Amino acid sequence: MSRILKILLLFLISAATEAQVFTVETVPNTKLVNNSYVSDPTRILNDTTVARINQILGDLENKATAQIAVVMLPSIGEEDRVDFAQRLFEKWRIGQAEKDNGLLVLFILDQRNIRFHTGVGLESVLTDARCKQIQQQFMVSSFKEGDYNSGMLRGLEKVSA
Repeated sequence: MSRILKILLLFLISAATEAQVFTVETVPNTKLVNNSYVSDPTRILNDTTVARINQILGDLENKATAQIAVVMLPSIGEEDRVDFAQRLFEKWRIGQAEKDNGLLVLFILDQRNIRFHTGVGLESVLTDARCKQIQQQFMVSSFKEGDYNSGMLRGLEKVSA
């Protein structure tokens, strides 16, 4: 009997530690719930970082009207990150419709990926090259060290600037 209990316990522990997989439909849109720019359902970022990001992005939206959503996910399973980002961007209608000035910053932990998905209205300011530069210079090194808070904060400060 003890062997069966050990096997069952091992199974339960491994199931609990496996990354939760999100779909476009299951990512919580916190902007609609509590006016937060950050959707982080498994709390990859700490509360202090989320508060600072909300302040930065709120100020940016007030000054420049650009709307930015930050989504921190442990996994999207086998989904293609580009397709996932596009569908989430469209579902949430990020940015003002007449200006198409939205930006989705999608972080996927198990894919070790950060994606900036811009609306057409922001592409002249946040070109693909500029987005990649921000990621490489201000985010990736912190992410490699497991410091997602500093990496995300530094990257979004540069986006805001």
